[in-house]
Amino acid sequence: MDFSANPSSQRTRRILAIWLPRFPTDRLKRRAKGAPSNQKSDASLSSLMNGSGPPLVIAGRANNSLYIAALEERAQRLGLYKGQPLANARAMAPVLNVRTADEKEDAVLLEGMAEWCDRFSPFVAADPPDGLVLDITGAAHLFGGEAAMLNLVTQKIAAQGFAVQAAIAGTIPAARALAKFAAGHIAAPSAEAESLKRLPVTALDADEKIVAGLRRAGLKTIGPVMARGRDE
Repeated sequence: MDFSANPSSQRTRRILAIWLPRFPTDRLKRRAKGAPSNQKSDASLSSLMNGSGPPLVIAGRANNSLYIAALEERAQRLGLYKGQPLANARAMAPVLNVRTADEKEDAVLLEGMAEWCDRFSPFVAADPPDGLVLDITGAAHLFGGEAAMLNLVTQKIAAQGFAVQAAIAGTIPAARALAKFAAGHIAAPSAEAESLKRLPVTALDADEKIVAGLRRAGLKTIGPVMARGRDE
């Protein structure tokens, strides 16, 4: 994800990060909705469009075990969660619409969305598996300012059938973290640290062992981590 060719690189960098928290399930639901009327549709998917049928979950495989890689909102309301072993999920909710993860199809659609986003900025990149990054340096004024641009982009994407969260900051990691944990936030230029310090340590996108270690040390948010010395 290299924006070095951006001629605006000498300006204060501004990044709009977009997160699609239900991307795989939204993709399947959009496919069911968009199927031609003369084409045999998948009844179990079509039922999702009116909220009927079992909740949809996407199953991934790791270490010969199945786990929930993505899930729709109805499944989450049952207490299921991303990363949960599928066997455990089925014990909690015996009737589920389980689909196998299709990373290739997800990637194709995500790249297509990145191309679609070039109407907002010529510097757009897919941020797999479920994100997009736009360098909006020097472009926000064309859309009425950063807040107006953020609202416009999210509304346009939501209208296409996607759950979407977004945020703006001066770096990709900061914008990505804010999009996931403080949707709608716009970090003032050079003030990313202030915006990030209240986020949970999971927003650091670090290895699970590191996050667990931070929590054991009583560091639950990013602020206290920032305050510690490097040796600590």
